[in-house]
Amino acid sequence: MVIRRAGTATVYVTAPHIVPIPTLETPEEREQDELDNLEPEAVPYGWWTSSPEKPQYKGFDESLKGLRDVLEKQGPFDGVMGFSQGASMASILQLLLERPHLSPVMATCKHAPFKFAIIVSGFEPRDAEKLSWYTNRYPVVEALDASMSSGDGQDSGNCSDNGSTKGEEDVGSRTLCGVQGASMHVIGRNDVIIEPERSEGLLKHYEFRRPVTLYHDGGHYLPSNAASRQAYKAFVQLFAS
Repeated sequence: MVIRRAGTATVYVTAPHIVPIPTLETPEEREQDELDNLEPEAVPYGWWTSSPEKPQYKGFDESLKGLRDVLEKQGPFDGVMGFSQGASMASILQLLLERPHLSPVMATCKHAPFKFAIIVSGFEPRDAEKLSWYTNRYPVVEALDASMSSGDGQDSGNCSDNGSTKGEEDVGSRTLCGVQGASMHVIGRNDVIIEPERSEGLLKHYEFRRPVTLYHDGGHYLPSNAASRQAYKAFVQLFAS
């Protein structure tokens, strides 16, 4: 995960959990094999572990505590960029900085919400608690709304789980589901690890401010050709201080 400090500096954050090799029989064997046979820079790390049978995110709070520590000691930061599971974590972190009360780990965090997030091969959470953070309805963060250009997007006024309508939003309170801040979603049309449809499933949680999407014809990687680099630069420059 990359967090962009106010200004131009970036901080690269490594997830704390070693990802076991699935071909070995026990978790202990897999973890030891990682440590014995891989160079330190090649050891795979993750922000949590889960499975289809156990979708709860084991180790999530430990990762979140580490990220909060980075935010408080090395920030403030303008935005965040993540890839694959790191993209999902970046999205959750963006949401929690807008709604810190949702997590005891973030409840007293004083860092301001991110201005933007770049989500590369991201996906919505399978953990029911984390998914509910996106699907519940919350008041608009007025300070964040005021800091954005009115042309960047509108409050959609609807949630997939409650059937509210734009008319209700116009008449009633200013509320929304999902993430309020700006986002860019990078999706590989031939990604077989995080299929395009799964990445697109996260878009519905960014309806308040219309998300920017960048599709490429490759697979599970961050495209770095000239056109893609220009797209990243143009997006980030929207939030330059």
